[in-house]
Amino acid sequence: MKIKKKPMKIKAPGEGGATIADRFRLDVPEGKGAKGGSGVGKTAATWAFSFGLIALAVMAGLAWMLYSHLEYLQNV
Repeated sequence: MKIKKKPMKIKAPGEGGATIADRFRLDVPEGKGAKGGSGVGKTAATWAFSFGLIALAVMAGLAWMLYSHLEYLQNV
């Protein structure tokens, strides 16, 4: 089994200033990119919003419970 090596072309330091950036560039095929402004799906945004509301309700309930417990301790 033979391994064929292709000769590497090394650019001079002054040429092609974006060689490192080109290595890490993401190639997004046309038509498969984000179609909205945020790139987040509608279902994911709905789930996140609903769980955010549930978390807000739980925090409000806990705050009410702590305040009522504080009032109870004030009278003792």
